[in-house]
Amino acid sequence: MNGSDQIEDRLRSALRAEADGLRLAPDPWQENQRRVAAATSRRSRRVLTVAAVVLALATMLGAVALLGGNEPGGMPAGGGPPPDPFSSEYLLGEPAELESPQIRGQLVTHRAALSDWTGSGPQLCDEYSGPNLGAGGCTARMKSADDRAIAFDWLSHHDVRSVDSNGQSAPESRVRGIVAGVDSRVVKVDIWLSNGELVAADLRPAGWSDTKLFGLTGFADAPVPQRLVAYGRDGNVLQTVDVAARFGDEWLTRRSACAGDRVAESVPDGDVLPNAYVALGTSDASISVRTSSDTSAQTCLDRLRGSALAGWFAPGDSELVVLVVGPEVERVAVSSPGTGTTRAEPQSLPGTPWKVAMVRARNGERFDNPAEAVAYDLHGLELDREFLAQPSSP
Repeated sequence: MNGSDQIEDRLRSALRAEADGLRLAPDPWQENQRRVAAATSRRSRRVLTVAAVVLALATMLGAVALLGGNEPGGMPAGGGPPPDPFSSEYLLGEPAELESPQIRGQLVTHRAALSDWTGSGPQLCDEYSGPNLGAGGCTARMKSADDRAIAFDWLSHHDVRSVDSNGQSAPESRVRGIVAGVDSRVVKVDIWLSNGELVAADLRPAGWSDTKLFGLTGFADAPVPQRLVAYGRDGNVLQTVDVAARFGDEWLTRRSACAGDRVAESVPDGDVLPNAYVALGTSDASISVRTSSDTSAQTCLDRLRGSALAGWFAPGDSELVVLVVGPEVERVAVSSPGTGTTRAEPQSLPGTPWKVAMVRARNGERFDNPAEAVAYDLHGLELDREFLAQPSSP
């Protein structure tokens, strides 16, 4: 038996004796047993030793508070303040400085770390130095984080709006930001902002299981992250995240192309028919396909999907298919029984993360059902596949 086991046995005896003296029900002790066992499976012997010391101190103070247990989420009994997740006894690695944005005229430091302050596994915790932003906090690791399709193991956001003495919101004081942790496979993360600008995430080591952390904060009406793309060592796409779909429509300042408020447009090049005009909003698209000199078809994609194939329009009597795709898509293909497969490269548009692809059937033929569209990454790996007869909006 090693020293830690001996300490644990002595603690069991002391706690049982204290509990018997206080005539407490056995349930709190069983809960403590469960927590110690969970900690042993997830944390190092160093953390277990710290937990044993905490138990010993609590026993000497009366054992009542300890055996009463914590509230769900790690809140202490009686409604007291939670512990500091950045305390060294909870950290799984050194805190990382993610960025130094200037907010409300003051340079602040945004830092984050993985902390097991609740004893239920690593949480991603972040905080800002400087002015009281009301931002920061902790988020648990995703339950599906071990799935191959998941690369963003942690992802949270801040959307803080200051109010004046009359309770009115001050738009110029709004602070919006994201903080995330990715698994060991990720070597690069592209952050596409709502104005179409690309920012490369500054990945910082988390000190636990080769995971990495990053964050990005915007102020007032500055562009915010709209799409995140995680890449592996070979440049392959591991996962994409549509940020607005994850955190709600309030995340983006909505502009609707279908209502005439476009953020970007694709204008036909020349008079070759059929051709298409595409207007893009933050999360919708208005498409007009001109099939002949006196014939056209229009549609509104009132909500673009968060997947690689975000939306499409394929008029039934046209040889042209219009696709709206994510920025990670490098090539698309449309195939049908009568026309075979036609490929095209989507084009980037200033002002938006979305790309647009025009796919024309070969030799003047028309795409027939069941026509299918496929999106590929840089290496030709399939990202998404959909039948065009299906509704494109979610």
